[in-house]
Amino acid sequence: MDIKSYFAEKLSGLLFLEVEKKNVEKIFEASLPENIYLPVNTKYIVDNVKLKKNMDEIPVGYFIEGMYYVLGADENFKFAGKYKNILKSSQDNNKFIKGVIAKNIKDKNYEDAYIILKGLSILEDTVEIYDKLIIMADEIRKKNHVYREEELNILEKAELKEDYALPYFYESILKRESGDYERALFCINTYIEKGGEETLEVTDLKQWLISIVNYDRGKELLENDPVDPLKALKLLIPLMDTWGDNALLYYYIAIAYRMLENYEKAIYYLNEALNIDSSIVEIVNEMGINYASLGKYETAVAYLRKAFEVTKSVEICTNLVMCYLNSGDLKNAKIHIQIAKKIDPKDEVVVQLENMVKNMPDLK
Repeated sequence: MDIKSYFAEKLSGLLFLEVEKKNVEKIFEASLPENIYLPVNTKYIVDNVKLKKNMDEIPVGYFIEGMYYVLGADENFKFAGKYKNILKSSQDNNKFIKGVIAKNIKDKNYEDAYIILKGLSILEDTVEIYDKLIIMADEIRKKNHVYREEELNILEKAELKEDYALPYFYESILKRESGDYERALFCINTYIEKGGEETLEVTDLKQWLISIVNYDRGKELLENDPVDPLKALKLLIPLMDTWGDNALLYYYIAIAYRMLENYEKAIYYLNEALNIDSSIVEIVNEMGINYASLGKYETAVAYLRKAFEVTKSVEICTNLVMCYLNSGDLKNAKIHIQIAKKIDPKDEVVVQLENMVKNMPDLK
């Protein structure tokens, strides 16, 4: 369910009573061209039918609260414009509703308090109110995931205010949780630039985000075309100070060195990775590739066979074929070409290798 539908359900808890325009003018000192339906929360209604017959018995405060509630739940509601005009007719309405919000918070009716406060923000658009909205939305979101969308909506509005730091801090947290680390880092930097307090929590978050963003950028530089292993290493190597127990960090550093044809150094970092986690098959495969690049085919085959046993990958199988060919073991090369064909007979490398070995005599 999206937040719009969620708030629409909230509005179903209101009763809309027709009030004559002359009564509106009398009570609120606001002119209307026609009669209007004013909202009352059904939690105040004991006997709806009786209440409809005794309009004078309904406290004005119920209508005021209902209008703020509607504005908070749906600013585009049919009568929203008229409700704004009515509520703007007196500053006392804003003062009154702040008391209602405080009571709801005291009674732990946090969602009602939030929705009413959001309605108030439409008429009293201040940083102080947005401070409360942001903090409340964040707390409600932790218990009700549908509020994530609502919190992002509020943060987006708040960020339109000049030199307002707080929304960027909360957006950074949300973006970190969703894995958008680039945006999270931008937000925490913006929070600090706009005067947000750089507490230990903020500093730790910033440093963590810098690390993860540099890690992702380093990986991308190794995957882009053309690759840029030197730039990748400049981003990845400094992370060893804080990510020294991350096997994949050493794995990507090793890939960069392999791309630079520094196979011995690549193997060094792969050994470091295996010491941390020997179960990652990509590291084992990369070991085989580097030993093959050094011409140490027996060692390469040992690693590649271990990786192939786990993955049954056609890519690793063709790597094995190349090792056998380079070591002069055509018999095993042909055997593994047949294995590769069973995995993926249309693989381009498999087809090329099969054509290559067709007329070769077995050397072993």
